[in-house]
Amino acid sequence: MRLARRLLAVAARHPLLALLLVATVAFFALRRSAGDDGASPEDGNPRLILGRVWFDQYPEKRTDTVQIFIFLGGGIGIYESGSVWRASTDIFDFERQGNKLHMTFLHDKATAETKFKITACDEKPPFDLCLDLDNSPRGPRRYYGFGDEEDFGRRVPWGRALVRAAESRAAMK
Repeated sequence: MRLARRLLAVAARHPLLALLLVATVAFFALRRSAGDDGASPEDGNPRLILGRVWFDQYPEKRTDTVQIFIFLGGGIGIYESGSVWRASTDIFDFERQGNKLHMTFLHDKATAETKFKITACDEKPPFDLCLDLDNSPRGPRRYYGFGDEEDFGRRVPWGRALVRAAESRAAMK
């Protein structure tokens, strides 16, 4: 808690330095949480939801409006709607039990529960994963992701910066 207060104090005086520090820590946390169990989309493992950016559509350019979900390994999630340059963000706590999610959005304490399924799919290239939510609390019921981190970086060059920025927001919780 003391570290969080110090980070907030630094962020108030030097927001770029704080963002860089938090983004660096968050990047390594995301890398550690993504795919550590060797799961593949073919085995239907619900842990595949963690550490990926789930898009409603492919962003062709930085000004395209998209909706994304990011579920981090520590039970913090980000829902964002907008472009790289202008977006609205909701941070939420979540608990995953198998293929079920319970989410509590921190701003308004709204809760949502849904089952989900992750499958390999190629209906919206360049994505190769689909995330289907039975009861989507925000946006559409189907989101798309990349099974491979390198493919994600190649296809969405600004994607890693998007993840780092989302993680830095989550770190302020």
